[in-house]
Amino acid sequence: MKRESTKDQLRQAGATLHDEVAPLLAGAGLQLQLLRMDHPAATAQVNEVLATLEAAMDEVRKLSQQLAPSPFTPAGS
Repeated sequence: MKRESTKDQLRQAGATLHDEVAPLLAGAGLQLQLLRMDHPAATAQVNEVLATLEAAMDEVRKLSQQLAPSPFTPAGS
């Protein structure tokens, strides 16, 4: 059995963040938006959670791009 290199493991971790974690976070964001629509009285609290979620999504995007850069993203972006 061939052992994966550290570079391959990091690339796989980046792909997992992109392919599995990011969609889950996006789904949570959509659920929060629906909650906000259904319960307008909770708008302020939901917006706070959405802002935190967006910050988490930004960090996941950055980390994913560092670990597994897309061939379509120009270098230095």
